[in-house]
Amino acid sequence: MQVVRLYLKLMFLTGLPFGLFTGLASGQVQVGLVAGLFFGLAMSAVLGSITLYGHRGLGGDFSPRVTSVVRVPADSAVIHRRVLEVLPALRARVVADDSGHVVARTRVDMRTWGERITVDLRPSTDGTEVTVRSVPRVRWTLIDYGRGRRNVEALVRALGADLTGGVGTTRPV
Repeated sequence: MQVVRLYLKLMFLTGLPFGLFTGLASGQVQVGLVAGLFFGLAMSAVLGSITLYGHRGLGGDFSPRVTSVVRVPADSAVIHRRVLEVLPALRARVVADDSGHVVARTRVDMRTWGERITVDLRPSTDGTEVTVRSVPRVRWTLIDYGRGRRNVEALVRALGADLTGGVGTTRPV
């Protein structure tokens, strides 16, 4: 069902603006909407297939906005240091660094306009609760080919594998 929703979303959100623009530019709105339908079908086939390929092995949620909450049985200062070590490996540049809040940005490349990765650290009774978010830097981004999910999973894996001996419990929010 997620795949069908992905293709339909891509079809309408690429085809409708194209069809309206073409129809208004040519003076024939009906012809433009038909052209938009075919354009939307083509774009959803191409972009949807590339998205499915990019998300292979990541699960069925294709949203470019990803959040994971992990409990790590370690001090927040140790986790903070580890986050700052891992972010450059993700090609992310730290733009804000508070003791309990880190914000980083990834660079623009062929597949994405970049992401904003935030890591929030909250001490808890059994260690530290870490919230990792990745959102596209461009608000209207529809697809990111799995890059945001890979960034979040890489951070969670690095924190869990190096500090606890295994990946922490991940809970999508």
